[in-house]
Amino acid sequence: MGAVPNKPVERTPVVLPHWTAPVLAFAAFGGLVGWRMGASALSSGAGVVAGAAFAFAGTYLLIQALTLAHPGLGRATVLEAAATGLLLLLPFAILALAAELLLGWKASQVFSSAGLMTACGAVGVEVARRGGGRLRSMLVPSATAFLLSAAWVVLSTFAAANWKW
Repeated sequence: MGAVPNKPVERTPVVLPHWTAPVLAFAAFGGLVGWRMGASALSSGAGVVAGAAFAFAGTYLLIQALTLAHPGLGRATVLEAAATGLLLLLPFAILALAAELLLGWKASQVFSSAGLMTACGAVGVEVARRGGGRLRSMLVPSATAFLLSAAWVVLSTFAAANWKW
């Protein structure tokens, strides 16, 4: 009998849910805000929970906006694009943690805003790559990122100024 040719094994890439990266990143950003509020486990924990809730809400808003802007693509395609693009939040969260904890900078808001704008832009690029209109694929995520960034800066500033635990 002849040898059976080696058949390449097809592997499905492991894709994290679309909300994983933003929740991890904003849990870190929220934890930093909470730590700055009172440097206690309670304030840091409250910040982590608030950051994770903000990330869930923001990701939902982004997905809804993109799904409405690109009805022909389908929700699954938008979710896949979001999962890929939002991974760019993680390096910004790591940089914020390093800057705050190792260097003593108070720069988590800067990293969160820059991370949001960059990651949402990457989501727009991913949506365009998957067949979305180029203009809508950039305007919708950019506008959403701007609104989310402004909301996060206002909320985190308000929390840091008013709640001392």
